[in-house]
Amino acid sequence: MKIAWANAKVAIAVTVYFLVFSGAACDLTNSGPADENLLTNKGSFSTAVPVNPNDATHSGFSGHGDLSGTLTVAVSSVNSPNGLPRFCTSGCAETIYASGITDVLFNSVVKNDLLTTEPMLALSYELEPSLDSAVFKLREGVQFHLGYGEMTADDVKFSYDDANSTTSPKSIHGQADDFAALIQEIEVVDDYTLKVNHRNYDSRGPLHRFSLFWKTAGIVSSAVFREHGLSGMQDVYVGVGAFTNEEWSQGGKIVGHAFVDYWGATLGQGPFVEKVIFLEVPEPSSRAGLLETGEVQIARVQSKDYSSLLEKGFLPNKDAQHNLIHNVSMVGNYWEKYSSLDESILNRRQDTSLPWIGNPFENGSYDENSSSMVSSRKVRNALAWSINRQELLGSVLNGFGYVNHQPYLSVNNINYNDGWSWGLDYEKARNLLKEAGYRGGFSLDVWTGPSGTSSEVGESLGRVWKENLGISVNLIDTNYEVYRPGLIARTNKLPGINTCREENHSNFPYDWAHGFDMSSFSNGRYGAGQEIPYATKAFKLMSGELDIEVRKRLAAEFFTNNRVWANCVGIFEEQLWPFYDPENVVDWDQRPTAIENLAGINNIRTVKLK
Repeated sequence: MKIAWANAKVAIAVTVYFLVFSGAACDLTNSGPADENLLTNKGSFSTAVPVNPNDATHSGFSGHGDLSGTLTVAVSSVNSPNGLPRFCTSGCAETIYASGITDVLFNSVVKNDLLTTEPMLALSYELEPSLDSAVFKLREGVQFHLGYGEMTADDVKFSYDDANSTTSPKSIHGQADDFAALIQEIEVVDDYTLKVNHRNYDSRGPLHRFSLFWKTAGIVSSAVFREHGLSGMQDVYVGVGAFTNEEWSQGGKIVGHAFVDYWGATLGQGPFVEKVIFLEVPEPSSRAGLLETGEVQIARVQSKDYSSLLEKGFLPNKDAQHNLIHNVSMVGNYWEKYSSLDESILNRRQDTSLPWIGNPFENGSYDENSSSMVSSRKVRNALAWSINRQELLGSVLNGFGYVNHQPYLSVNNINYNDGWSWGLDYEKARNLLKEAGYRGGFSLDVWTGPSGTSSEVGESLGRVWKENLGISVNLIDTNYEVYRPGLIARTNKLPGINTCREENHSNFPYDWAHGFDMSSFSNGRYGAGQEIPYATKAFKLMSGELDIEVRKRLAAEFFTNNRVWANCVGIFEEQLWPFYDPENVVDWDQRPTAIENLAGINNIRTVKLK
């Protein structure tokens, strides 16, 4: 079945304006991507800094009358430091703006129980009726750190071009291929106006490509690149955020100082502390210990520690919650035949010797009811019926969370359908395996990663599946960095205990199984190791659909199909709350986010110390 791109054209005028704040934007003669030949040059920026970083005039180290104290935050990882968007993998790009070193175009906010955006560096977003383009109006007067002047449309274009795999082919930015799939070109209209021409329109618009909510491009200074080139930008962080960067060491910490010329200061948006430190502490119990001893004021801790911390008077910022859904992803079902981008033949090879993988093309043309497809579907359903979700929730998360059945969708979502749930029925599971030809079970390798919750889940499932289904589970504990390349290349056949996000106030559907809809559409980035026609088709229809009710219906069809096919099966959802010390910290304006870098903690500029 060939699935062609259906970029819907909605013949209505759509103009979206956001709340406008007062606020302002250096001329770039060459705003295109940097010289690719310099990509591997690892230079030092220290000899080329144009101003003294200790100069309070530009750095913001002092001079702000409302600043007080040092805020220390404990997180699991601070990621690898890299200054230019193209160098930023799925870790550092989000860290740069989550830490307050730079900002993004829009902030995220919940209004009328729906997730939307509000102005940050951009003041408004106007979508053309044809859906072919959108116009962004930028805030004026926004200043870069270190005396690099005012942010203009040239800087924004430079930042996005550098992150985009079309305009910057060697970019490893976490959204490089997604930007390429969606953005044809960014035009500078004037110093404060940008026009984004769409290759394919995404109805989630600024929320998913230009806001704090999702993985986007933090704005960096094009002037730094003009002066110092690629090597000069690789380790420097000249942004427009509330904090100038003093230190960022991999496996160590990020240190920032308040920027006195921050655009948000006159609007009462911070910063309110003189200094902020993000401290890398991989062990969750150690982070809890540092919070208890007062060495840190905010920490992301594990669910098992919630009860103890609450008893001791520490509080969670529940506005930071974006539940983490743990699931079993049946990797290897690469069923797309044609590329979503250019309709070229993909020539995927199915390994139907593996019980959970089916081949819809085994008879030549697409047939979702071919013998191997029917058999593999029964195997995946058998595994789904054999998960004691309530028991796992209690033993692994100490009861803090909810059972889950569908990835990317909470059972608490108002749109949840009980028909998408799984029960616990070992007898049904054994019968399904028998019908599939695996009465005696089989051997199953499952990736979990080296430690943590996924490992605990994998060990428990392994015992249960062996005892009740005769399936021998071998856990593969390599790092995700080893596991991920095969997902991108569509060669990995190893099922995994994975995680995905569900935001409490998602516009159903963000809501979608994002790992599914990003199959060949984004060349495999963020794929769950599957390419599923019903998911790809649904995503394409939803992408060009402005009517939220139609999108709800399409999303419901997706989850109904996923329940039947059991391609990715939910286990439980974990409540992710950063805890803070109320004796020292005034609760802060945490915003909805789907990113996990710096533990999903953001808007740190709004934290006040007592």
